[in-house]
Amino acid sequence: MVALFVVATISVFLLVDYLVYRARKRRGLSAQEAGAGVKSRFVIPKGYFIGKGHTWVELLPNGTTRIGLDDFVQKIVGPIHGITPVSLGSKVARGEQLFSIRQGEKALSFYSPVSGRVIAVNNDIIQHPGSARKEPYKTGWVVALEPVDLSDELKHLSIGREAAEWMKREVKRFRDFIASQAPNGESGDSALPAGVTLLDGGIPVNDVLEHSPLETWRQFEHDFLCESDLNTKLN
Repeated sequence: MVALFVVATISVFLLVDYLVYRARKRRGLSAQEAGAGVKSRFVIPKGYFIGKGHTWVELLPNGTTRIGLDDFVQKIVGPIHGITPVSLGSKVARGEQLFSIRQGEKALSFYSPVSGRVIAVNNDIIQHPGSARKEPYKTGWVVALEPVDLSDELKHLSIGREAAEWMKREVKRFRDFIASQAPNGESGDSALPAGVTLLDGGIPVNDVLEHSPLETWRQFEHDFLCESDLNTKLN
């Protein structure tokens, strides 16, 4: 029994080492490398996996993961006044709520891209939520998870050029979304809140949602953050 346990433990660490190696080899792209669709606008991190609900996953050498909010949502939301994660020690399944962010009376929920147990919470980001925007993929992590089925669930995430192409499609989809929220059938830039414009072929500038009403936030969460199809890879 002891021998079997040792073999199983070694196998787990070999798997983690392989996954970390693959993540680094299949390096992510910066926004500039991704092409005109997201150039100079949104950062695509190197070696990080991206979830459909605009969260990212960093694999750590000890087999755990860190999860945070991607650059796209950070920039279009505007100032973040509060971040509330689930409790330390909580067990979450992929697609269940992991943390929420607040801006005044408006809030968005974010859902876990992988299943696991919350083993750490970034207290610095909780106390200073605005700092997440400065380095969303470094000091901006929200929670750390001890995953339970990482080898299978990573198949549903994207990395590198695949993530960059998906982000380009999300930018276009977001422009269409904002246009659909316009009153009285307005479209294009005229559909945006006062003082906000979309530039460079439909790329949203910072803080678009800051000027949007609560109902738009609710619809944005439904359309962009909920992983409605847990068995489909980013598309």
